[in-house]
Amino acid sequence: MTEVEGSEFSLRADLVLIAAGFLHPMHQGLLEKLGVDRDARGNVAANTDDYATSVPGVFAAGDMRRGQSLVVWAIREGRQAARAVDEYLMGATHLPT
Repeated sequence: MTEVEGSEFSLRADLVLIAAGFLHPMHQGLLEKLGVDRDARGNVAANTDDYATSVPGVFAAGDMRRGQSLVVWAIREGRQAARAVDEYLMGATHLPT
C-alpha cells in the first residue's frame, strides 16, 4: 500500500474492523495508540479462547492475530471472535462455536 497525499478523511464510528489481506498489521496509528502487545512476528497478541488482546475490550482475529494466512482461517476466527465479543458485552452468548 502507498499513502496518497490529500486522501485523508475522518468518519465517526462505534466499531472499526480492519481487513488488510496479506499484509502485516501496521503498527503506526491505531495499534500504537491502543498499546496492544505484539507477538515475536509483530502481529497483535491475542489468545484463541476469547481473542482478547492485552487491552481490555480490544479483540483481534484473522491476519491481525495470526499473520498472513488463508481466508478460511480469517472467516473462522472472525466468527469465533464475534462470539467472544458478544459474550464480553452481553455476559452470555447464543452464537455458535
